[in-house]
Amino acid sequence: MINGLEIYKKKWNIETDRSIKPGLQAITAALAELNNPHQKGYFIHIAGTNGKGSTGAFLAAILRKHGLTVGNFYSPNIEDLHDQIQVDGKPVTEEEMDSAMARLSKLETPLTDFELLTAAAFLIFEQKKPDITIMEAGMGGRFDSTNVIDPELAIITSISYEHTNFLGHTLENIAWHKAGIIKKWKPIIIGQLPEAARNIIENEAKMLHAELILPEKQIDIELKLKGRHQKENAKLALEAAKEILLLKFNHDMAENALAGATIPFRFEEIYPNLVMDGAHNEASIKALVETIKEQYPGRPIHIVMGILKDKEYTKILRHLETVSDHFTFVDFENERALPAKTLFSENRSKIKTIVKYYDILPVPNKKEVTLVTGSLYLLSNLRNNHFEMFENYRIQKK
Repeated sequence: MINGLEIYKKKWNIETDRSIKPGLQAITAALAELNNPHQKGYFIHIAGTNGKGSTGAFLAAILRKHGLTVGNFYSPNIEDLHDQIQVDGKPVTEEEMDSAMARLSKLETPLTDFELLTAAAFLIFEQKKPDITIMEAGMGGRFDSTNVIDPELAIITSISYEHTNFLGHTLENIAWHKAGIIKKWKPIIIGQLPEAARNIIENEAKMLHAELILPEKQIDIELKLKGRHQKENAKLALEAAKEILLLKFNHDMAENALAGATIPFRFEEIYPNLVMDGAHNEASIKALVETIKEQYPGRPIHIVMGILKDKEYTKILRHLETVSDHFTFVDFENERALPAKTLFSENRSKIKTIVKYYDILPVPNKKEVTLVTGSLYLLSNLRNNHFEMFENYRIQKK
């Protein structure tokens, strides 16, 4: 579900397939009809189970600090589809999206929702001409609709179990999909990967004569984005910036950019005693649990959770139960959402309840830290319903 897309489809009478159909045939044909906008730019491609958005935000911040204009294609959205397509940190406007959709409405090739949004992104980047565009893969990599580009550099942030019904049930299968973004003779930067996954990536890189780069230097600066995993993401972005900027790279400017970089819903305090984090799979939940212990030692934690039905919610609950015995489960507006009653029945905590997602605010217990997690779609719904409250607090914090 891409929030806001239906409005444009209805306005421009565009029919799409809302299912997920990995493959490049349709998007390639559609882009050919549009005179191949994806071939007119300098691209960086990012894939990975977790860390794609943060790494892209870190890298964009460094490049902008060096005077470059930077496009970003994120997945999924925070508020709606406009923030998935950004130039210099500013979401695409309704007018720019209308212009893209007007052209897309004339396509003869039928597309899925995500393919349509990807094509719109390429048209907008073609029109706005950023110096560098950072494309985040939606799912996997090899057959993801973003993989029509020939990037100057690729990054694989992490590999763990995700979307197993599409990507396969082993780390080797999943790594094979991620490895599809590696291009011949172009460098590939990788994060800390499990050995089984790393072997697949190394073999693909060797076959394509792609230089494999593993950053070694630690990041010692204080980041706004909290957690040990964010320092790993920052390290990847720093290495990528060095590859892109070469002699123009300034380490002090890069570190200054990293220190100030932010992205919504990455352990973000959006109101006093209320933190939102978009962790939604076992690996990211493990990182979240570590960050909770690091940031709030000794504080009672109240977990508010909603999640999609295709996630490993039982394993996720077991990890979260190590830092909290107070849970609230919520139903939220998404056709793929897992019923809150399922989470309630699987949960082992002492205190648990079910509420409508908009009933969790305001936070009544000042001793507790309330942490909302499980799905970016849930967090997006909450932000949209309480936008004015959250924005006022964000401005006050500045």
